[in-house]
Amino acid sequence: MNLKYVSAEDAAKRAGKDEFLRNVRSAVIPRLIQKGMLHGKKEKKRQLVADDDALAQLAGLGVETFVQNQQGYSFMVVRAPIEDVAKKLKARPSVTEYEESVKVLRMKDDVGIQPDEKVRQTFLLQMRGTPDWSVLVQTVHWFHSCDSIMVTALACALSKELQTLTAAAWDDDFSGSSLVICEKGKQKEAVSDEDEEDGWVGFYEFFYEHGIFVPRAFIGTEDGRATLYVAEPAKVQRADQIAFKVPRPVESKGPHVFEKLGMMAEAVAEGLDDEAAFMENMRGGVWRQAQAILASGQF
Repeated sequence: MNLKYVSAEDAAKRAGKDEFLRNVRSAVIPRLIQKGMLHGKKEKKRQLVADDDALAQLAGLGVETFVQNQQGYSFMVVRAPIEDVAKKLKARPSVTEYEESVKVLRMKDDVGIQPDEKVRQTFLLQMRGTPDWSVLVQTVHWFHSCDSIMVTALACALSKELQTLTAAAWDDDFSGSSLVICEKGKQKEAVSDEDEEDGWVGFYEFFYEHGIFVPRAFIGTEDGRATLYVAEPAKVQRADQIAFKVPRPVESKGPHVFEKLGMMAEAVAEGLDDEAAFMENMRGGVWRQAQAILASGQF
């Protein structure tokens, strides 16, 4: 069979006109070739990629449109059907409300947010194009320290209960995006787009490598009622709305900027004066607190 090849740069242009979307795709494609997930070859030092079904499938993967231009976010992904994940979540002590198959609306301007420090209104999604994975969207365009702890705790617990692969992701708008990958109850890997060794590409590569899609989304709240808005509602197979009570030990004590300044001051006091050491310490703290709220039985 004669394969048609295109340059990695030209293939990346299919992600859209936005430079950020193109840059991510352009960086991820060579790494997927190295892992044998795409066919590629070199021609005059140019990286070429086969223009086949595998390349076409990239259009339905990734998290770039979700994370782009967000002032913080938190979400979790689970390699399991939504029915299995829903069953486990309904049994969790922190879940105060669970409503299956709610209506998802199309994104629009001027949607309001009314954050509740004691409750997180979240949405569990099954996407039509990636049914092997379930996505829990927790916060969009805002973030507190408890959010990283909560999604990490859920990822750890579900990976053990379902004996599967999970990942918790967040961005606090200060330290870049972080990813904690769990498998069968154990932390498998921790990644940051600020890491010097792997760089930001490793964060985005994970979602392509494992066939995950997190859509551009927003959670609007009004009068205590949350609604999920997504760019393309037709891509959502099912959406469940879940209210989680924030465990008391990790409730926010004030604006996240003050929480972050406190963490930075502690890091300096402990002699963690470079970015890599600070990020490692931060993720370690998140993991320890996630384990603590799971052990307490409150979450």
